[in-house]
Amino acid sequence: MNTPNFMNALPGAEAEFAPGANRNAQGTKADAIRYFETYLSAVDPQLREGIEVTSVTQDLDNRWRIATEDSNYEAQNVVICTGALRHPKIPAIADQLPESVPQMHSKEYRNPEQIDTAHVLVVGSGSSGVQISEELGRSERYDRVTLAVSGVRILPMEIIGIPIISLAKRLGILDLRANSLLGKNFAKADRGYPAFPPSPRILAARYDVELVGKVTGIDGSGLQCSDGHIVPLESLCVVWCTGFKENHDFIELANRNRAFDASGRPIHNRGVVAAAPGLYFVGLVFQHTLFSQDIYGVGRDAEHVAQHIATRHMISPSSDTQS
Repeated sequence: MNTPNFMNALPGAEAEFAPGANRNAQGTKADAIRYFETYLSAVDPQLREGIEVTSVTQDLDNRWRIATEDSNYEAQNVVICTGALRHPKIPAIADQLPESVPQMHSKEYRNPEQIDTAHVLVVGSGSSGVQISEELGRSERYDRVTLAVSGVRILPMEIIGIPIISLAKRLGILDLRANSLLGKNFAKADRGYPAFPPSPRILAARYDVELVGKVTGIDGSGLQCSDGHIVPLESLCVVWCTGFKENHDFIELANRNRAFDASGRPIHNRGVVAAAPGLYFVGLVFQHTLFSQDIYGVGRDAEHVAQHIATRHMISPSSDTQS
């Protein structure tokens, strides 16, 4: 987990995340699975797993028709919870790499055993980039590991002995609203989501990871970087740690330009899309606060959306009425 245990809590959960562990420690995948399974059994929602939604369409009566691979549904309200990390964002330069150069996105990466080239280039120094670089360097399977640094801020784990996330909590930064002046500055920053150590410099010192600038182009000699370095293509594998993007093309609206902006992001107020009654979102980046896309913030946004739906239909949020 990239967030400490105290941040990993959902509304109404009786069980703790990683019980018995330090509240400022970072839990494991096993902790997350155990927590979600316990929460799921307590809530007991009607689930349809393994089904891909192919389209969500608003009809003339403001009802919603949901088409899937094997059946169709109709609803008065639709909440899109596909999250911010669904569709890999890969630079166009990836298409210019010859077929002889294997490449993958961080979403596809599992372990060093997937890669059998002598040289690995990791593009991007956010959380995925530094963590994958560390794992590759520690494995000692490769002649050379190169990290193309992207300028993402690396936060220290502690400041004067105080865990930085606890300090951010005390200062109100974790609950910083997206529409505040400081929140808007965070949202505008084009340096990626802050990451935790190891920093690129630590990776270079511990595992001899080679640091280069951003990948800017390609020619016969290799991949060109912003600092003048050229990464040769011979025996190279590229791991794109370049983030993710939202994609809501499956939502079909007659007035789409009123519900989505030019970049395809929903036009909403804390997940409520006024231009499309009955359409809601949960889990968007900066939906309401700095951590709306994480466990820490998603629960409160979900409660707000549930309350809006309940008010719209004059029912209790805890009612069994299906909408």
